[in-house]
Order: sequence, then C-alpha cells, then structure tokens
Amino acid sequence: MALPEGTRQTLLGIAAALVFLVLFFGLSLVWWAAFLAGLLVYAGLLFLVPRKPDAVENNVAGRVTEADIKAAGRSMGKAVSRLEAAADRVGETERSTIAAIIGHVSSIRGQVLADPEDYRRARRFVTSYLDHMVETVDRYAELSEKSRGRHEDRLLPLTRQIESFVPALEKIDAACLENDFVALEAQVEALATQMKRG
Repeated sequence: MALPEGTRQTLLGIAAALVFLVLFFGLSLVWWAAFLAGLLVYAGLLFLVPRKPDAVENNVAGRVTEADIKAAGRSMGKAVSRLEAAADRVGETERSTIAAIIGHVSSIRGQVLADPEDYRRARRFVTSYLDHMVETVDRYAELSEKSRGRHEDRLLPLTRQIESFVPALEKIDAACLENDFVALEAQVEALATQMKRG
C-alpha cells in the first residue's frame, strides 16, 4: 500500500520509536542497542512500505512526468472544446450523447490533473483513442448538419457507434475514481492509526 511521503515518514517514525521504547523501558535493553534496533526497523520499513509519488516529480517506474500530465490536460481540454462545438451542430438526441461524453472527458481530465496514478489508468485513452473519438464525433456532426434530416438510415449506425463511446468512458472514469478512493482510504486509515497512538 503506497502512502504519501509525509504519512509514510510519520508512521515509520512511530514504529521505530515504539520499538525503541519497548526495548529500552520494557525489556531494559541498553539505550544504544534499543536505538540501533529502532533504526533497523525504520530502515527495513522504508523498503517495505512504498511511497506514493506526488504530482510534480518524475515517476521513473511508470514513466509519468509532470510534462505528461500537463500534455494530457491540454489534450483533453481541447477535446472538450471540440466536442462542445460538435454538440451545437447535431439534433437533441445526439446532443445528449455528446454531453455525456463531454462530462466523462472533463471528469477524467480533472482526476488526471489531480493525481498521476489516474493518468496510468487513462493513458492509453488519452494518447491513442481520444483524438480519434473526437474526430469521429466532429465528422458525424458535420455530416449530420449537411444532411439536414436526410440520410437518417445511414446516420443511425454512426449514432449507435457514438453512443457506444459513453460506456467505455464510464469505465475509465470509474477506474480513476476507484484509484482515488483507494488512496483516500489508505490516508484515512493511516491518520486514524496515528490519532489512536497519539
């Protein structure tokens, strides 16, 4: 369970202090031996408890940088603008579908900007599928506008394809939200433990 650096250091410090107190006061071990044991516990836990990287640092293992996050935010911001323009050119039914797409893309964007871990869940969507999806919706809006009610039999399959984007986006949005819940639950649990001990 990865913890933010501040929480991690606090919990490890408390564990090392408890080991020292138990050995020194409880078992009457000489102070330097108790201190050394506490230090060894602290060093061992540093390796066992992973640190959750913050938004501004480079996470080499996942190859996520601040530049990646900013680029993803810009890309999704542009996508939302293009989708909003497309929504103005289609009928009411299609507009509600595009509005749902906009809502999910905006939500994913907000979560990615707030937490690099969410970018890992949305990376493939942002780098591979987002532009194609926006281009498809944009082209659909253009054809819908040009046909002005004609060729509905040809537009219907395209409408269904665009509607199929919504459940896929819901899954990505939910994955980002689940990641945030897991992180918050870990943070609350760590804080509750600190408060009980303190």
